[in-house]
Amino acid sequence: MALIILIFHRRFRSRIFLLLSATCIQSGLLFAQNNQMDPVVVTATRTETPVSETTRSVSVITSAEIKQQAGYSRNLSDVLAKTVPGLGPSTEALSTFGQNLRGRDYLVLIDGIPQSTALRSSSRDLNTIDVDAIERIEIVRGGTAAYGFGAAGGLVNIITKHASKKLREGFSKAGIRFSTEHFDDSIMWETTHRISGTRENVDYLVSGTYGERGQFFDSKGDRIAPDPIGVQGGLADTDTFNILGKLGYNFDNDKQRVQFTVNHFNIRQDTNYTFGLGDPGNGIKTPAVRGQFNPYKPGTKNTFVGVDYINKNVFGSHVSVKGYYGDQIARFAKFPGFAQTEVRAEKFGSRLTINTPISIKSYEFSAVWGLDYLRDQVVQAGLDGPTVVPYMQQDALAGFFELELPVSKYGILRGGIRQEAISVDFSSVVNRAGANISGDEVNYNETLFNGSAVVFLTEHLELYGGYSQSFSLADIGRAIRDADVSVTSAGQLASEAQKVHNYELGLRGRYGPVKASVVGFYSTSNNGTTFNKDLSIVKLPERIWGVEGELSYQVTEQVNVGGTASWAEGEIDLDDDGKYDEDLPNTRISPVKLSGYLEYSPFDWWRNRMQTLYIADRTPNSTQFGGLPVNDYVLVDLSTSLEVGPGQFTVAVRNLLNENYFPLVSQASGTPYGFATGPGRMVGVSYAFNW
Repeated sequence: MALIILIFHRRFRSRIFLLLSATCIQSGLLFAQNNQMDPVVVTATRTETPVSETTRSVSVITSAEIKQQAGYSRNLSDVLAKTVPGLGPSTEALSTFGQNLRGRDYLVLIDGIPQSTALRSSSRDLNTIDVDAIERIEIVRGGTAAYGFGAAGGLVNIITKHASKKLREGFSKAGIRFSTEHFDDSIMWETTHRISGTRENVDYLVSGTYGERGQFFDSKGDRIAPDPIGVQGGLADTDTFNILGKLGYNFDNDKQRVQFTVNHFNIRQDTNYTFGLGDPGNGIKTPAVRGQFNPYKPGTKNTFVGVDYINKNVFGSHVSVKGYYGDQIARFAKFPGFAQTEVRAEKFGSRLTINTPISIKSYEFSAVWGLDYLRDQVVQAGLDGPTVVPYMQQDALAGFFELELPVSKYGILRGGIRQEAISVDFSSVVNRAGANISGDEVNYNETLFNGSAVVFLTEHLELYGGYSQSFSLADIGRAIRDADVSVTSAGQLASEAQKVHNYELGLRGRYGPVKASVVGFYSTSNNGTTFNKDLSIVKLPERIWGVEGELSYQVTEQVNVGGTASWAEGEIDLDDDGKYDEDLPNTRISPVKLSGYLEYSPFDWWRNRMQTLYIADRTPNSTQFGGLPVNDYVLVDLSTSLEVGPGQFTVAVRNLLNENYFPLVSQASGTPYGFATGPGRMVGVSYAFNW
C-alpha cells in the first residue's frame, strides 16, 4: 500500500525501486505461512501443464483480471501492458507498433489459431478480438518454437469464452465511458450479451459485443489526433462489433470431443478529424484538426473458423487435431503523398499434437510429437494508388518431437527438436523506390532445438531455465517494399529471415498467501529488425538481456497487494563486424516498467482496486528510428464494484490523477505527425448480470 501511495506524486519516483525491493523482502518472509493454492494449468506449451511444472516463463491472465482491466480500457494492448512483465507499454492506439515482448515481436494466437501476419506485419495482432469474448490469456515470455512460425519474443495465446456447465445461462452488460476534461465529444458506450449452456453431451455458446467510441482528450482537454502514432491505426471515433459462436459434442464416455468455433471482429473508424503537425523538438504535440485524408475508412476485420477433435486414448496416446481458416484485413489511414493501403491475410492450416506416455521398466516419461501446416497468403494492397508490396504465399510444414523426463521427485527435464520447411512464392512488383523486383520462390529449412528443466527445490519453490530457438521471416514484405534499385529479385532478400537464440534462468515460489517469481534472460539473433531514420527496414545482429519479476500477497481475506517489474537492455551491430556499436531504440527496448496494485474488499459485496504503472526514463545511444529519449510517467487507476440487485455495478477511473504524458512510442519516434499525448482522466460506468 505504501508503494502505491508514494507513486502518486512525481517527487517520490526515485524511491520506487527501494520500496518494491522492501515489499518483496517482507513478502518473502511470509513464506513461513502454510496455505495451499489450486494449481493453474496452461496450454500454451501444446499440452496441459501446471504452472509449477513448466520449464519456461509463463504468465496467465485470468477471466477475473481481464474483466477488471477492461473496466479501465477495452484495448487489449492496455490490458496486457499493465499485467504482463516483459511486455512494453501500450501505444494507446489500435496498432501495437513499438510494444514488444522482451524486445522482439511475438506470435498472437486465438484458441491456437495464428493471428500475426509475419510476411507483412500490420501490428494489429492484439486487436483482432473483443475483450468480452476472452476467457483467459496465456503468455510464454521468450522465443519459442512450440507453435512455430514467428514467435521470436514469445507467444500470446488468447483462449475464448467457454460454455456454461448449466443447462442455460445468460450474461448481459452495458456501460458508458467519458472524459472528465471534455464530456460532450468523448462519450463511449458498449454492450455485451452472451448465452451458453450444456445439455447432456452437447455444449454451446453465442456471444455478441457492440460498442461506439467517441474522441479521446488529453489531461488539458485538448482533442487527441484520431490516429495518434501516425497512420498505424487509432481507436477514436470507432465502431466495434464482435460475435463468437461455439458448439461442442462429447462422446465415447467423454473420451472424445469435437468442437466448432467461429469468431468475427470488426472495428471501423469514421472520423471528421485528422492529424496536424507538431514540433517534438520544442515539446509541441501533434494536434487534431478538422479534415479527412481517407478515401476508405480505416479499421480491422478479422474472421476465423476452427474445428477441434480430441481423443484421449488412441493406442494409449492423447491426440489433439485442429483445423482452421482465417481471413484478416488491416486497413491503414492515408498518409498524404502515399496510397492508402490495407494488409490482406488469408490463411488455413492444421495442428496435430500427440502426447504418448512411455514406460521402460519402472521409469515413466512422455513424448509430445506432431505436425503443423500453415498456408498464409498476404498482400499489402494499394487502395487509391499502386501496390508496392508483392503478393506472397507461404507454405510451411513442421514436424516436432519433445521428451518430458521426470527426475525422481526432484524435477523435470524437457528437450526436443522441430524441423521447419517453409516455401514462399513472391509475385513481381515495382516497389516504393521504383525498383522492378521480379517474382521468385524462396525456400527455408530450419532445425530448431530446445532444452529446459525445472528443479523442485522445496515443495513450494522451483528453479527453472533453459535454451530455446525460434525462426521468423520477420516482415520480409516490408524489406521488399523498401529495397533500393540494386535489388531485382525477391530471392536476393532470402537472408532477411531471423533465427533467435533464447536463454533464461528463473526462480518462482508459492506458499500460503504469497506468489513470487524472478527470471533473467538473454537472447541473440543474426537479423534483428529495426528501422533507420527514413523508416527503411534494417536487419543486423543484435543481443538483448534483462530481468523480470512478479509478486502477489494476500495480506488478509480483505486485502491483496502485488506488482510486476521489468528491466531490459539491448545492443545492435551496425557494421556487422562482430562489435556492438549502439543501443537498441526505445521502440524495441522498453524502459524500466513497474506496476503495483492494492485490492481491498471490506465486504463480500464491495470490491475496490487501485493500480499504478510507472514507465522510467531511458536515453539510448541510438541512431535508429525510435531512438529518442523517453521521459518517465506514472498512471494511476481506481475502480470500485458493488453487487446491486441481480448484478454488479462498477465505476472505473483511468488515469485518476489526470497525468499529462506522451506514450513511449510517441516520445521515442518524435515524428511531427505522431507526437500525441495520452488520454487524460476517463470514467467508465457499467452494470453486468447473469440470467
